Amino acid sequence: MREEVRRILLDVLELDTISETDTIDTVEKWDSVRHLKLVMAVEEHFGVAFEANEIFELSSLDAIVGAVSRRGAATA
Repeated sequence: MREEVRRILLDVLELDTISETDTIDTVEKWDSVRHLKLVMAVEEHFGVAFEANEIFELSSLDAIVGAVSRRGAATA
């Protein structure tokens, strides 16, 4: 699942690499519009839906993987 989320991040943010420590605050291309696209891509890929208050917490690879895992989503 982690690698699937990483691929989605790279695709949506149009990046070649992303580190384990990168966050919405450290990646210049990770703006509010791309954040919403990222959330929608993750929801679609894993068949989950996030609550509005969760969307702001999805600010790193770890946070996204954790949120998807809590939803009990299996790999697509």
